[in-house]
Amino acid sequence: MSRNRNELASETGSGIVGFVLVAPLVVAIFIAIGQIAMLVADKSVLNSAAVIGARTASAADASNADGRNAVLKVLSSRGAGFSPETIVITQVRNQGLTYISVAVTRKVSVPLLDREFLMTGRARAIDEASL
Repeated sequence: MSRNRNELASETGSGIVGFVLVAPLVVAIFIAIGQIAMLVADKSVLNSAAVIGARTASAADASNADGRNAVLKVLSSRGAGFSPETIVITQVRNQGLTYISVAVTRKVSVPLLDREFLMTGRARAIDEASL
C-alpha cells in the first residue's frame, strides 16, 4: 500500500523532534560517564599514594614521616588542589610481624549529584625492621 503526499508531509520534522527529545539524555549520560571516570582516577591516585607511603614507611631505615612525605609527593603529582583530608599511618603487630598500614582520605564532590563524600585509599606493607 502506498502513502499519499499528505501522509508524507505530516511526518516532516519528526527527526528534529526526536533529536530534541533524545539529545539532553545523551548529554546527561556523557556527563555522568565523565564524572565516574574522574572518581575512578581519584580513587586510583589515593590507592597509589597509600601503597607508596606504606612501602616507603616499611623500609628498614625509614620512619612514618618518610611514608607521609611519600604520600604527599604522589598526591601533589595530581595537582595543587588534590590535597588529603587525613593521612593515617599506623603500625600493627600480628603473628610476630609488624605491618605498616596507611589510610589516605580525601573529600570528593560530585557536582552532578550535588553531594560530597569521603574517599579512602588503604594499603599495608610488612615493616622490614621487624624481619
